[in-house]
Amino acid sequence: MRNLSFKEIETIIKEAKKILVAVHQGPDADAIGSLAALGMYLKKIKKQNYLLSISGVPESLKFIPGVKLIKSKHPKTPYDLIIGLDYGSEWRLGLDGYFKKYPKIPILIFDHHPVADQGANFGIIDTTYSSTSEIIYDYLKTIKFKIDKNIAYALAIGILTDTGFFKYTDNPKPLEILAELMKEFKIKPVEIDNALSGQVKFEALKLSGKILSRVKYEEKENFVYSWFKRNELISRHLTTDDLRGLVERLRNLKNGLFALLLIEEGENRIRGELRSRPDKNYDVAKLAKKFGSGGGHKFAAGFRCKGTIDSVLKLVAKYSKKS
Repeated sequence: MRNLSFKEIETIIKEAKKILVAVHQGPDADAIGSLAALGMYLKKIKKQNYLLSISGVPESLKFIPGVKLIKSKHPKTPYDLIIGLDYGSEWRLGLDGYFKKYPKIPILIFDHHPVADQGANFGIIDTTYSSTSEIIYDYLKTIKFKIDKNIAYALAIGILTDTGFFKYTDNPKPLEILAELMKEFKIKPVEIDNALSGQVKFEALKLSGKILSRVKYEEKENFVYSWFKRNELISRHLTTDDLRGLVERLRNLKNGLFALLLIEEGENRIRGELRSRPDKNYDVAKLAKKFGSGGGHKFAAGFRCKGTIDSVLKLVAKYSKKS
C-alpha cells in the first residue's frame, strides 16, 4: 500500500466520478460517524457516492446526521473508487463478492488500525490517531473544506466513543479537536452521551445484571470475564447493541490486567470484546490479533472466531500468556 498525503487523497477523490464508501461489519460509532461525515462531504462537493454498511446501522446510532443515506446491500454496478473506513482487515468490509465481480476498482483507505491485510492500494493508515473520525477531521481541515454542524457532530461522536470519552487515550489531540468543535458548533458531549446511553431497555438492564453476576476472575492468567449466549437475546427480543457498554463495566474491576466479554453470535461463532486501562498497561490489541480476525486499540479491541464459549475462553487464557 502507498501512503499518501491528504492533498494527494483529495486529488484522487476529485478525479473519481462514482465513489463507493464502506465500513466494517458490526460497525461502531466511529465507523458510522466517519462514514456519515465523509458521505456529507462527498455530497457537498457534488460527488456521486454510495455509502455502505453491510450490517446496517445499529439502532443506537441512528441519531447521527447523514445515516439515512447508508445502505446495507452491495451496489449493482461498478464504481471508480472504493473508500474503506476503519476496517482493519479486508474481509470485514463484507465485499468479497463485489471484489470478485469488479477486481480492478482501486481501494483508498482511511484507518487507524495497525497495518495488516487491509488490501488497499493507497491512502492513510496511522495508529497515532485515536479514531478514523479524527483522520477524516484532519483531512477536511487540511484541504480547507468548510465543515458544517452535521459533519462536526458525526465526527465528534466517532472521536468520543473510540476514545471511550477519553478513557482510552492520554493523547491531548482528540480532546483539542473536540474542544474546537464544541466552541464552533456548540457540540455538547453530554447530549451525545445521553443519546448513546440513555435509551436502555428494561429487559436489557435485567439481562445485564445476569451477565455481570457471572463474572469470574482467572487468577492464574490474571483477567476477568463474563459471557452471554444468542438465545438469551432472542428470548428477550434484544440485540447485542442493547447490551453495549457491558465490557466497560468489567474493565473497572480492580482484579485482572484486562476484561473479556464473550458473545455467542451463532452456532460455533463467538465474538470477544477486550478492554484494559492505562493504569494496567496491558495491550489488548496484541491479544486480539492472535485470533487472526482481531484488532483494535491498546486498551479497547475485539475479535471473532469459530468455537464455543468454553473453547474460546481457553484460547484467550493461552494467548494472554504470550502477549
